[in-house]
Amino acid sequence: MREDGPEPSAATEDIVVANEFAEVWVRRVETRNGARLLIESPRSGQWITLCPLELEALTWQTPQTFSAMISNPMSPLIAGES
Repeated sequence: MREDGPEPSAATEDIVVANEFAEVWVRRVETRNGARLLIESPRSGQWITLCPLELEALTWQTPQTFSAMISNPMSPLIAGES
C-alpha cells in the first residue's frame, strides 16, 4: 500500500480476489469520514477507497461501462481527469 493510504481498522483482514488476469486485496478501513472499502492492486501499487455511495453507484453501471474502463487501463474513464 502507498504510504499515504488510510490505516486499516484493527478488526479487518484482507480479502483476496484473483484470477489469471488480476489480483486485488479488499479491506474495510475506518477514516475520519467513516467506513470505506479499500481496494488495492498489489501488481500495480494502485489503490482506491470507496464510500458506501460510491460502492452503490457501481451497481448502477452496465457491463459496457466496465468494458470501457478495462479497455483503457490506468487511465480515467472521462477524458481530462487525472
